[in-house]
Amino acid sequence: MTTRRARNIFFMLLAAVAQWHCTGSGTPPGTGATTPAPPAVLEVRVAPVAVVDWPVMIPVSGSLRSQSNVEIKSEVGGKLITAGFEEGDAVTKGQLMAEIDPVNYQLAHDQASAALAVGEAGLERAQVMLDHSRREMERADNLLRTGGITEKDHQAALTGVRDAETQVKLAEAQREQARATLSVTEKALKDCRIAAPADGEVRRKYLDQGSLLAPGTAVYSLVDNARLELECLLPSYQLADVHLGQRALFTTPTWGERKFEGTVSAINPMVEADNRSVKVIVKIANPGGDLRSGMYARGEIEVRVERRAMVIPRSALMVEQEQSTTGSVFVVGDGRARRRSVRLGGSRQDQLWIQEGISPADQVIIEIGPSLKEGAPVRVAPDRPAREQ
Repeated sequence: MTTRRARNIFFMLLAAVAQWHCTGSGTPPGTGATTPAPPAVLEVRVAPVAVVDWPVMIPVSGSLRSQSNVEIKSEVGGKLITAGFEEGDAVTKGQLMAEIDPVNYQLAHDQASAALAVGEAGLERAQVMLDHSRREMERADNLLRTGGITEKDHQAALTGVRDAETQVKLAEAQREQARATLSVTEKALKDCRIAAPADGEVRRKYLDQGSLLAPGTAVYSLVDNARLELECLLPSYQLADVHLGQRALFTTPTWGERKFEGTVSAINPMVEADNRSVKVIVKIANPGGDLRSGMYARGEIEVRVERRAMVIPRSALMVEQEQSTTGSVFVVGDGRARRRSVRLGGSRQDQLWIQEGISPADQVIIEIGPSLKEGAPVRVAPDRPAREQ
């Protein structure tokens, strides 16, 4: 009986082993152990590290301003009889823009001319008297040698010469005074005609025809948009890279993505104490007049070209905070994802310049999802057809 029971148990075990082999299970039934499934292999898209010449740019922003922005003021007072230009009108240097009633200034000029004529006549009379006194002095000298006159009479003749010389000097001074007065009236008469001091456009008109104005009153404000400047502030640590003559490219909200060009024309010699920044002036040619003084502009100064720079797509970078100069990327190595810390050198559109952390032989993963971890097995996906991208 015992032998029969042992034989039955043996056959039952043999059947169980056979069933286990038939089902392909890696663990005999009843043992309770399981074998972990191998990790899934992620299919990733990659891009090679491009090695190119990279223009190094410094971002700038600020407001455009005209190099010629002047207030046109009257130098004399009076009634404004012409003021024909309106805001937005173009003017050229020397063009007559307004005129003040010249009647009173013409009368003053005529009076000064008459005073000058009187002064010149007085000088001529004084010179005649001087010539007469000198001849009398020569006659008195001859008579004194022959005893024809006394010493007292000789001294009287000498006094007459000195008085005549003084009268000539007085007449000359009066003539010069009259000339100066005439020059003042001539200038005042000329100042009644107000001309444009430079080429430009009328930014503002302050007074209309018929207004009574005092000397120094503003009549027009003139701006020249053909010569503009972009005034911007740069951090002082970037000062070493900025030099006169460097090219700058910028855009304005008015013209969207249209690029305008300028040149660094001035660098302030002093660093601002409150924000440690340096004022830089970019000179801009604007012959077409598309740009206007007061527009906001944002752009970059091209300071140098970095040779053989490592460039990757922007989508490959992971950053912890905005405006950071560091981040990380995943590269493919030995069939696994490897995370690398990198240092940024700059960005342009959808490209990044990487200064440290990768090599030109690397392939960076450009589609980063939550399943991508350090050391995860990956497989490079084949390039997609153009119609699928």
